Amino acid sequence: MRPVLPACTGMTAPGRSKVGRANTLAQTGALKMVGTAMTARALAAFAVFIVLAGFAPARADSLYDRAFKARLTDYADPATLGAFVGQAVRTGQYDQAISTLEQVIFQDPGDAGARLTLARLYFHVGSFDLAMGHVNEALALGVPSLEVSLRQLKARIERARQPVRAHLDVTAGGQIVHRRAAFPTGFAAGTSQTNVGGYAMIDGRVVFDPDTATRDLVLLDAGISVDRPFLDTDFNGTGDGFTALAGHGALTLSKGLPDAIDTLRADLTLFGDYEALGGGRDKRELGVRTRIGFRPSVETQIYLDASYGWLGESRALFADDQWSVGVGARYRIAPGWTADGFVRHYQRRGTVPAAVLGGTAFGYRTDGTEGGAALTHLLHVFEDGRAWFQTLAASYADDTILDYGAVGAGRGALVKGRQVWRVDWDHTVQLSAQGRLRFGVGYHHERIGPGGTGSRTDAWTGRLRYTYRFD
Repeated sequence: MRPVLPACTGMTAPGRSKVGRANTLAQTGALKMVGTAMTARALAAFAVFIVLAGFAPARADSLYDRAFKARLTDYADPATLGAFVGQAVRTGQYDQAISTLEQVIFQDPGDAGARLTLARLYFHVGSFDLAMGHVNEALALGVPSLEVSLRQLKARIERARQPVRAHLDVTAGGQIVHRRAAFPTGFAAGTSQTNVGGYAMIDGRVVFDPDTATRDLVLLDAGISVDRPFLDTDFNGTGDGFTALAGHGALTLSKGLPDAIDTLRADLTLFGDYEALGGGRDKRELGVRTRIGFRPSVETQIYLDASYGWLGESRALFADDQWSVGVGARYRIAPGWTADGFVRHYQRRGTVPAAVLGGTAFGYRTDGTEGGAALTHLLHVFEDGRAWFQTLAASYADDTILDYGAVGAGRGALVKGRQVWRVDWDHTVQLSAQGRLRFGVGYHHERIGPGGTGSRTDAWTGRLRYTYRFD
């Protein structure tokens, strides 16, 4: 995981020595952690305060606007340009920061501090060759105070430029779920329960870079997770905690497509997924998916995707295969703010065996449409470059499903309509270059069957997870 770049720039007014300018760049504040004994109630109150304060008006946005106006007025003043670069980095406007630093270096090619900051920015956005060029130029200037930082960055760039590179993420955490369910008369009584469960995951990626003109990559992904979900696996109206094992593997060819402005990319993936669903059921899927991505501007990304999966080896899922098609987009709406949206249509086919129903086999087809949106905000950048993000996401699905409760009971309609709402609010805090903490809350609403005669489930979730990356 690459850390978000420090806001300092190292650019100073004319008249100061190169070493002085370099020292200005290298200085960053140290974040002091103060340990405090807190009760569980105080911790909960603190977490609620952090979440509720998340979308308070961001002072950084107004600072960026003022710095941008000053840049237009004093476009030749290094101090003004340096202040703007700092605010641009803090709000995620890396393209603006890069162009400004290029201007500074054009005016003063010997500013080693500006070259170091520019190299960090190019590294962050994946332009490794440009980053290495500025590192070498800065090293040639011979500024002792920047020697260590430049050597460390050079080593990271060299690792990133290797034809084969890999990382491994290890995650551990837990969640608390309050679940309330209501069922039609004759099926089960309504319930209200609270449960606590753990979570662990190991997930890795290997990247093969053949260094082609179209930036082709071969990606190998694999992972395994153990969860303690809280679901009604035996359809008796009571939420059951069970150990759910899941795993996935994928091989992807990611190919850049030649076009006038080098913005098209196509991915073709072969994948396999496994997920334990409880109650003797699991999903075993082998399939293929493809995605075509397009970037019409720096601020905008658009993609189209499609997938097909074979489910014939799944246990008690009574499904043969499934497919989906979708479209999505991402747009940077303001400094530090990004909006995402998607919509997809999906279908599943299968057969419930005659032995399960005690009579005639039942062939079925279910389908549905899901749409969602998310808003991500760069909430804060610490003095040493670590970042704090928050994301508010919502989705809605309207589909038909095979009702396993009705299948088990042997009565009622086996295929029913379903509506699902999800709202999630998550925060991600970068604790170090390799570690990040994620915490958040969520609400899930599901209704199956026609109003008044169907089941309804509402679940509120609080979650906390820590991930460490080895690379």
